[in-house]
Amino acid sequence: MRSTQGSPEALPGRVILGLAVLGFGVENVLFRHYIVARAAPWPAEPSAQFAVAIVTSAVFLGCGAGLLTGRFVRLSGLAAGALILGWSLVLHFPVAIAGPRWSGDWTNALKALTLASGLLGVAVADGRAMSALLVALRTIAPYAAGSFFLLAGIQHFMFLTFVATLVPRFIPGPEFWVRFAAVALLAAGLGFWTPPARRLAATLTAAMVFSWVFLVHLPLVATAGRAEWMGVFEALGISGACLALARWPATHWTER
Repeated sequence: MRSTQGSPEALPGRVILGLAVLGFGVENVLFRHYIVARAAPWPAEPSAQFAVAIVTSAVFLGCGAGLLTGRFVRLSGLAAGALILGWSLVLHFPVAIAGPRWSGDWTNALKALTLASGLLGVAVADGRAMSALLVALRTIAPYAAGSFFLLAGIQHFMFLTFVATLVPRFIPGPEFWVRFAAVALLAAGLGFWTPPARRLAATLTAAMVFSWVFLVHLPLVATAGRAEWMGVFEALGISGACLALARWPATHWTER
């Protein structure tokens, strides 16, 4: 039987996603409700919100540990991905569909979809055979991620003044960098949608988003407070998802 840890090429994406999933688990408890992709508190009762946070945190912490250690990779990836996707389908997408076309609700919905897609990519890179359903989902996943980056690129242009306020003060020319990031995000989205360019686009996008952890999100923690830790772990998760989706596995191994 093949090792369930997958190929060495899959290791960086799996480790980065594992760290992000662990962060999601910790955040849920600290914020006392499910927080991934800026989900609104649910249900209405605070004690029920905290109960949901405890249960979902247990799932995320277990899945994050599985991804980091390389044990139960498929189960960990699919469980965490299903939780994020399911929550988003119930809470993010209905709000996004009912709201404005280019709203932040769509950003959160597609962000959750991208995280779930990356976790699926990690899960199917564990060296075992895939069902027809997993093959179909893995085929769709890069296009889902591409949609998120295209939306993000458009929004950077639409809301340039606001996004520029998020650029740390020690970086000169914030509006230039917002435009630069917008073009890069649009290129990333098109790259994810173009199979021959997908690996290069995903790898470069992973590097760009990973750099934002240190250039943008961690500095913002000092000024915006603990809420910006959401941005730190989201950026980690997105960069790991990009690495996980960088290529379709060259070989579909058969489990024995």
